[in-house]
Amino acid sequence: MALPGTAPAASTPNSRSWTARPFGRAPTSRWPYLLTVALVLALVLGLAAITLHLERERQRERAALATHNIARLLDANLRSLFEQADASLMVVAAREARRPQGESALSPAMRQQVEVASGLRHLRIADAQGRWLAGGEHDASLADGGALARLSQSQTARLLIEGPRRDAPSGIWVLTLMRPVLDTGGRFLGAVVADLPLRRLDRVFDGLALGDHGAATVRTQRMALVYRKPWPDNEDKVIASTEVSRQLRDEMSRPGVDGFYTASTALDGIERVNAWRRVPGLPLVVIVGLAVDDFEADWQRQLTLVGLLAGVAVLTVAVLVWLLYRASKRRIGAAEQRFEAIVQFSRDAIISKSLDSRVTSWNAGAEAALGWREDEMVGHSISRVLPADRQQEEVDLMARIVRGEVVEAFDTVRLHRDGHRVDMSVSVAPLYDDHGRVIGASSIGRDVTRQKAMEEEIRSLAFLDPLTRLPNRRLLLDRLNQALVRARRDRCHGALVFIDLDHFKDLNDTHGHEMGDRVLVETAQRLSAHVRLSDTVARLGGDEFVVVCPDLGADPETALRDVQNLMVKLDHALSQPLAIGDLQHGILASLGWRVFGPQDHDPDEVLKDADQAMYAQKASHRAHENAVNESLFDRSI
Repeated sequence: MALPGTAPAASTPNSRSWTARPFGRAPTSRWPYLLTVALVLALVLGLAAITLHLERERQRERAALATHNIARLLDANLRSLFEQADASLMVVAAREARRPQGESALSPAMRQQVEVASGLRHLRIADAQGRWLAGGEHDASLADGGALARLSQSQTARLLIEGPRRDAPSGIWVLTLMRPVLDTGGRFLGAVVADLPLRRLDRVFDGLALGDHGAATVRTQRMALVYRKPWPDNEDKVIASTEVSRQLRDEMSRPGVDGFYTASTALDGIERVNAWRRVPGLPLVVIVGLAVDDFEADWQRQLTLVGLLAGVAVLTVAVLVWLLYRASKRRIGAAEQRFEAIVQFSRDAIISKSLDSRVTSWNAGAEAALGWREDEMVGHSISRVLPADRQQEEVDLMARIVRGEVVEAFDTVRLHRDGHRVDMSVSVAPLYDDHGRVIGASSIGRDVTRQKAMEEEIRSLAFLDPLTRLPNRRLLLDRLNQALVRARRDRCHGALVFIDLDHFKDLNDTHGHEMGDRVLVETAQRLSAHVRLSDTVARLGGDEFVVVCPDLGADPETALRDVQNLMVKLDHALSQPLAIGDLQHGILASLGWRVFGPQDHDPDEVLKDADQAMYAQKASHRAHENAVNESLFDRSI
């Protein structure tokens, strides 16, 4: 029986000190509040981080979609540009295939027309052996490279692109475009060759919204740089360079016409979200990248704003928690004071003890219930108030307390100082230290002696006749039903004897109810004295009594003889004189009986049959009395 925080501190003989805290752990520590702030901080920061992460991913997705759309636009514009250039070369090739011998291969007008229409310059024509027929006087033979072989081996007339390279005479960077010249039978006659200045691609890339640090490039299939927006300042080192990021090379090694990747560009080290696309029909790849720093600028501003809001939220929560902590501490202090007052002046026995069952606190209620003073119990074993038959109960109880169990109210017995036993209802709870370890037990005990007596009295009123203390009708029917159940189960017999006092009303009217009650009590005593311990004598009410005799054996004849013998004994016992004032009065009764066995089930039916038998005997008694009275009357005449 214990209270939290108590200890067997020194106490004076008349000490009434109470140092215990309420049951359980006192929640005055700052740690729960600090933990609350930490959890709120983690929750706010977690939500902010998730929100920012999702927003960042959405911005990256939008950037990837934007680069994909730009790449598709560049793809279409590049194909249009090269289709226009190829169309000009096709016109020249067709004319060359039909040109009569002796006629000039290229006229100045044709050169000007091609340059104006498609931007191609340095137009030239070679024969099937790679010798220049027109316009290539200062160039190496077309047969010196592999271009002539590729052109002559082609089964169809298609555009061939080489480069980029710097044109020696002009010093500008160009792509070389070549188309084979075939006769009507498909025989290779030569090639039409022209250069496309790389800056001609400016008009394709003009107007692209790439941000401050975005970039769009065109590369060959072997990753040689053809064009870049913005145009590089160190073009001599950059144009035709195949230096690219590892991520781009990995993308190019996979099949497919387009894709995405994020990487730092090899040329300038800027991290970009990139989309790439192979240009159909051309040996070119378009790459469009938006700088992460550009499209994440809004995200950075959101990060700053969310950080400020999170800081304000956490600070607000911290202040509120601190205020709650201070208010809680004040409330707990007030509650502890109220609790100590309740404990000290409670009529219940509130006791605390250590794990070895030594008392550490003892309130006035315990002193009133058990007679021991606080100074006589603190520091001593609780076994002093335990009867010998309850010592093991304490051992079992403390074992449950050590496991942290709460023992709900149970009925037990304690010893008063003067030695008498006290019925008590006790509930016990573990006592913890600030680290959550069980250090003892606290209990509340209530003296239930009077309550037990009242319960017994209520039970008696419910099942016993208040005058004779015999079982009443309710208990009789229960006992009779049990006897019938045993008879069916054990295949045996029993009997019921119904007893009714004769002329009891006349006795009541003549000598009063007090004398009538005396006769009823005497009848109950005489009946109880002449039956077995296993038999039940009950009062139905008024002057009616019943005796239930179970277990009279399996033989019905034997049961019949036993009940007849019992009736003789009862009739003889009741007929003995009873002193009523100066008179000696014999108790006359009518008895009826009923033997029951395995075939009987209804207790009311058995009772009814015995009642009818009793009334038959009562009628016989009256007839006999009438005959006697008539005889006496005749003699008197």
